[in-house]
Amino acid sequence: MFLKRIEMQGFKSFADKTVIQFDHDITGIVGPNGCGKSNINDAIRWVLGEQSTKSLRSGSSMSDIIFAGSQERKPVNLAKVTLVFDNTAHVFDSPFEEIEITRQLSRANNEAGYFINKTPCRLKDISDLVMDTGLGKDSLNIITQGNISSFADAKPEERRLLFEEAAGVAKYKKRKQISLHKLDRTKENLDRVQDIIDEIERQLKPLARQAKKANQYFEYHEELSRIEISVLVDEITTLHARLQDLERELFEKRAKYTSQETTLQKLDEQIQGLRSSMYQTDRDVNALQEQYTQKMEESMRLERRKIELDEKRKYAMRQADRQQRKAEVQKMLAEAQYEYNDRKARFEQARADYETSNQALSAVRTRLSRKEYEVNQAEDIYRDIANRKTVAENMLRQPYQHQAGVRSVTAAKASLHGIEGVVSELLVPDDKTALAIQAALGGSMYQIVTADEADARQAIRFLKRNRGGRATFLPLTVCKGRYPSDGQRLIASETPGYIAWANDCAACDPRYDAVKDRLLGNVLVIDTLEHANEAAKRLNYRVKIVTLDGEIVHAGGSMTGGRGRSQSSPITLRKELETIERQLQEQETKRSALQDELTDLRNENNRMEQENVQLRVELAKIESVYQAKKEKYASLKGEYEQFNESDAKLQDDELVVQMSKMHAEIDGLTAKIQNQRKHRMDQGTQAEELENRVRLIRREMSAASQEIHEGEVKQTKYRTQLENYLTRLNTDYQMTFEYAQSQKQDIEIEAAKDRVALLHEKINALGSVNPDAPKQYEEIKERYDYLTSQKEDLEQAGARIEQAIKEMDHTMVTQFTDMFNKINDQLDGVFKAMFGGGRAHLKMVDPEDVLNTGIDIDVQPPGKTVKNIQTFSGGEKALIAISVLFSILQARTMPLCIFDEVEAALDQANVERFAKYLSHFKGKSQFIVVTHRPGTMEQCDTLYGVTMQQDGVSQLLKVQLKDAVNITEGEQNDGIS
Repeated sequence: MFLKRIEMQGFKSFADKTVIQFDHDITGIVGPNGCGKSNINDAIRWVLGEQSTKSLRSGSSMSDIIFAGSQERKPVNLAKVTLVFDNTAHVFDSPFEEIEITRQLSRANNEAGYFINKTPCRLKDISDLVMDTGLGKDSLNIITQGNISSFADAKPEERRLLFEEAAGVAKYKKRKQISLHKLDRTKENLDRVQDIIDEIERQLKPLARQAKKANQYFEYHEELSRIEISVLVDEITTLHARLQDLERELFEKRAKYTSQETTLQKLDEQIQGLRSSMYQTDRDVNALQEQYTQKMEESMRLERRKIELDEKRKYAMRQADRQQRKAEVQKMLAEAQYEYNDRKARFEQARADYETSNQALSAVRTRLSRKEYEVNQAEDIYRDIANRKTVAENMLRQPYQHQAGVRSVTAAKASLHGIEGVVSELLVPDDKTALAIQAALGGSMYQIVTADEADARQAIRFLKRNRGGRATFLPLTVCKGRYPSDGQRLIASETPGYIAWANDCAACDPRYDAVKDRLLGNVLVIDTLEHANEAAKRLNYRVKIVTLDGEIVHAGGSMTGGRGRSQSSPITLRKELETIERQLQEQETKRSALQDELTDLRNENNRMEQENVQLRVELAKIESVYQAKKEKYASLKGEYEQFNESDAKLQDDELVVQMSKMHAEIDGLTAKIQNQRKHRMDQGTQAEELENRVRLIRREMSAASQEIHEGEVKQTKYRTQLENYLTRLNTDYQMTFEYAQSQKQDIEIEAAKDRVALLHEKINALGSVNPDAPKQYEEIKERYDYLTSQKEDLEQAGARIEQAIKEMDHTMVTQFTDMFNKINDQLDGVFKAMFGGGRAHLKMVDPEDVLNTGIDIDVQPPGKTVKNIQTFSGGEKALIAISVLFSILQARTMPLCIFDEVEAALDQANVERFAKYLSHFKGKSQFIVVTHRPGTMEQCDTLYGVTMQQDGVSQLLKVQLKDAVNITEGEQNDGIS
């Protein structure tokens, strides 16, 4: 048997492992509807490559073919089907005599697996294996009831596919498609090669011109190199001097601008304060003015009463006797005495207020003088810190000013390979231990870290060639950490003042951990020198120890300490600059606060001076009134004494008292109003002066900002030019600036500049120069020759492919025509046997185009005249399709045919004809027939019954023909009832 067995597990209704063994030519599969017998056909088609879920009746997803469970059974997670074939006849193109094809699908990840003889493979490998064997998933060898019903209704072009499968031309069609694809790729490659050849041809001629330009360029460049070094040195020197002058100028302008910004902010605050104060003063003046108006009205009322009283007195004095005149004089004397005493008290109070104002003004002036001194002191301290900041910034910009070799290498870092950096740049200590790490490193902080020893040698050659000084290099490839022993670590950790080991007090990129551990790994950090001595003693003077102040206790016991003029180094400069910037900010805050206090004192002094002047004016006014009242009182007193009543007791007149109080109040209000108005005027004047000053400062700041911007642009320009010149020295000539200075020729610089400019013009006039033009020409020519030969090979390959396609077309036409004729020869006899007469004939729709023509069927059943096959009944169409199938089997032996209820539409007589004709192929082909018709069962050598219990799982068992007929008849009776 060709198909020896089928193994199924988890596929559709076959939840349990099921094995179907095929031992005879015709094997029948029977069972009631819904038991799952057609699932065996689906399983075979699934293994052979069917991908359509609709064709497999598996729902919307391929995972639906996995047993989904039932009320009694849980779902499974894997569907697996294996087909085992006998390949002794070598139906498959494989050396193995038994072929085992397996396909499986996992529910968990929807992952499919394909295997041939238990070896993982692709679905394409399975499709290639079964190609042209008659086992294709779309061939007539695997036929269902649906295929039979649709065969007669199919379009001629669709029917052609079945005949191609029978003719065995599918592999040629696939090879043709592959060959056509190869031909397209060959043509594409040929087009690309031709494009490249065309492009190269366009490059060859220009390269000759470029080579000529390159030679001219080399000539100019050689002369340029001889004199440009001197010009570059002169330009760098000049630019450096200009840049230093410009930086000093910009620093002064920025400092002045910052100061003006602060002043402007303070002035704006003062103006805002003055405006608020002016607004309040205006409100106060308005309120005082209203009081003044009320008091003046009251005063005028009292004045009118006084005038009336005086008129009455005058009249009484003219008409009265001595005693009456005496009484009137006494009243007048009482009024004068009261006014005199009142003005005297007011005069003395004004004089006391004036003296108090003088004393307060003197105290304010003393405080003002002291505050001005404090502000000047703060300004001096601020300038001193600012100068320290400038020095620190300059040192940070040039940290290796006294290390010529280090400076030369870092400046030429762009042109030197493998320069990682200086140790002082790569290691960053924490704030607390900066001095300790500086002391621990010592001169090692200026060592230059390189990627390897070759890079260090290259840098040393650079220094020697340029006489650029000396430097120590530390290749990463030789760096190995130095660490204390466990015993030393234990002793150190229990020593008083222990801080840490130095390599734990500095941070770096992990790439440089070996550098850090080499330089600091065996150095101990202790808080004080006394504790360092104690630690050294405990460690037997075998470990280097540093303190937080930078003292060192060397291994062996010697000590280093003290303080020089400056302890700054690249290690501590950043921290020092941060400290200086913080001090500068604090001093700026202090200076600003003192300046505000000074401004407040000056304002207070101006206010008190104004008050003092006002008090002096008020004192002068009250003094004149006081003198007048004094004289009036003295005059009336003398007049009254003529009546010999000098000791008489005087009574104050109520009206006079009221008037005196009113005058005092009006004078007070007048003084206040005048004082407030004077204050308001002074405020307005001060505000106007401040606004004028603000406008002036803004104009100055705008001009300064423009100057600073222009200076910064010029600074950037100078720095860019300087960098360009230094880079050209370093890149073009491999020289440091210092070495270039020593190589400077004694030439006339201006003339050299003119010559350099002329040479640059000539070089620029040459345009783009390719110094590798000759070499490139040879390379491109070689490539051109190679591509030309490739083009010829591609053209020959294309011709061979086209010839192969023609040969395949010829083979397909021949094989298809031969098979078509063989099938046509067999069809008429088979048709008559199936229909009991009549005739049948196949014809090509377009005989001129055998490779693409559709296939039509011309049939004539006995006793009928039918022109259109579509008018046949369903049973007749099925019988026609079966006739064609048997004709194909007669023309070409198929190793395996699978029929799935193909005779379902036939009546009993036609079923028997079908079944009897099926027996003609015994010994030639193997048949697996899914059926429920007794006539078909009678011709089967072996029958398998498929049943389904209540758990929804299909089960398989061998059955006798009699039992199968009973099962089928029972099924049919159930259908009738």
